[in-house]
Amino acid sequence: MKLSKKDLEIRLSKLQPISNPKNELEQYSTDSVLASEILNLAFINGNIKERTVMDAGSGNGIFSYGSIYFGARLVTALEIDKDQEGVLHKNLSGFKNVEILTDDIRNINGHWDTVFCNTPFGSVIRDSDLPFLEKIFKIGDFIYLIHNWKVKDFVLNFLKGRATVLSYSRKKLIIPRTYSHHEKDRVSIDVLFLYAKRLE
Repeated sequence: MKLSKKDLEIRLSKLQPISNPKNELEQYSTDSVLASEILNLAFINGNIKERTVMDAGSGNGIFSYGSIYFGARLVTALEIDKDQEGVLHKNLSGFKNVEILTDDIRNINGHWDTVFCNTPFGSVIRDSDLPFLEKIFKIGDFIYLIHNWKVKDFVLNFLKGRATVLSYSRKKLIIPRTYSHHEKDRVSIDVLFLYAKRLE
C-alpha cells in the first residue's frame, strides 16, 4: 500500500463519528483534512513509524487510525467517555497493535514517544484543558496539540520549563452541527496547532 496524505484523508473521512457527543466534555471530532495534515507532518518528522503513540482524548480514534496507517509500533487510544468504546472498536477493528483505555487522563502514567491531543478548550467547563496540558507533557516525548487559538499566549507561557516549542501555527478546524445550540450545519474555527518536545 502506498502511503499518502490524500489517501489517509479519505480513509479518515469514512470513520464512524463520535457517538452521543457530550457538551460538557466538549466532544468534537477532528476533521479529516486537519487530522491527515497533522499526521502526515508527524510521519515526516519521524514521530510515528515504529514509535509508541498516545491518542489522548481520542474521541472516535482518528489519530489512532492515522498512526497505525503510518506504521506506529503501538497505539494507545485514551477516552474517558465509555459511550465511545464501541465507536473506537469499530474504527480500529482488525488492528493488533492498538489498545483502548477508558480512563481519565489524570490517572495515566507511563511513557509514549508521541502524543496527539485535541484538548477540550475549557469553554464549557473552565480549566478542563489543564489536566491534559499538565499530563501529556509528562508522558510524551513529542507532542502534537490542538487548542483554541484564543489561548495561544497562555499555552506558550504554560509550556515554559515543560517543553521546547518546535513550531506552532493557526489552523482551521471544521466543526459540523453537533449540539442543539449549534445554529449552522458547520462552522470553521481558528485553532492553535502546536508541535513541541518535552524537556528532559
